[in-house]
Amino acid sequence: MIKAKRFSMSNRTFRLLAILVGVALVSSACFQRVADQPHEIIQANSSPLSLSSDDLTVHTFTGISSPRAITYDGVNLWVANIGMNTVTKISEDGIVVGVYKVGNSPRALEFDGKDVWVANSGKGSVDKLNLKGELIGTYPIGGGYTAPTSLLYHRGHIWVASSWGDTVRILDLDGKTLKTTRIPGLHPAPWALATDGTSVWLASLHQSVVHELGESAEILHTYPVGLGSETPWESGGRGPVDLVHDGANLWVATNWRHLVSKMNSNGELLGEYPVGAWPMAIAYDGATIWVASYRDDKVVRLDLEGKEIGTFATGRNPIAIEAIAGSIWIANLGDNSLTKITS
Repeated sequence: MIKAKRFSMSNRTFRLLAILVGVALVSSACFQRVADQPHEIIQANSSPLSLSSDDLTVHTFTGISSPRAITYDGVNLWVANIGMNTVTKISEDGIVVGVYKVGNSPRALEFDGKDVWVANSGKGSVDKLNLKGELIGTYPIGGGYTAPTSLLYHRGHIWVASSWGDTVRILDLDGKTLKTTRIPGLHPAPWALATDGTSVWLASLHQSVVHELGESAEILHTYPVGLGSETPWESGGRGPVDLVHDGANLWVATNWRHLVSKMNSNGELLGEYPVGAWPMAIAYDGATIWVASYRDDKVVRLDLEGKEIGTFATGRNPIAIEAIAGSIWIANLGDNSLTKITS
């Protein structure tokens, strides 16, 4: 049984004229550009969260074992339980609807408009579940330990980044591999996928770069990101770990530098912004950027100029964040909980 706790934030109010103007100018065309995934289309029809922290409420739902990823099917949330080899379906009110067995160490989830896809990082495969939680397909991603870490639904296909397989694959919705691209560098390299509605963007963890990929997963451009004065190339666990597109620019979280970078579509660095210790996940709510800081047990909210406009406490070790139907959901790996921030 999930227990819910409810309390209201009382942070100081941020009402910046520039932010309000920016929100007013968000157009449906902009939303259509970033709304390539079905759950993002649903979000686009929702209003962004209030810009005032005083208007937001935080809910905590406990009893979700080892949550590592979140997706949304338009009605319910799905949470990957990486330590339990299961996926949990949860209502928007935090009520558990079902728990379903999947492969070894599920690390990423994606909804294709009909079914839910699960990346099994410990098995080198992806599973497909129907909305009843029934397993309807398991598809190998390479041979052996390839560790798929990210899934993306893009233009009718499932894209899979494999951190130890050093590939990005495009699957059709029957699980057949259509294209495979080798990603340069030492593993773990390919780590997180996002789309701007046209291109697919890949964060390559060990290489401290992002790749822009074409429709056949070919590498179009490569841009450095998150580099420091002494980038620790010897450590494969440091580098860009997540990214999101806001309809105009790309935002990239780099864990060991404790910041997010904003880049335009030409790879030009527009700014770097501190967000707390060890950011692990990033989301866009239609007006602002949200970043989960793993070591600080908080999420930081930025306007599109990179200015901090809010900070919210979460459970321990927030590791995944999604903007879903007018709310922000965070998976807290360290204390088996979910946090929901809503107006």
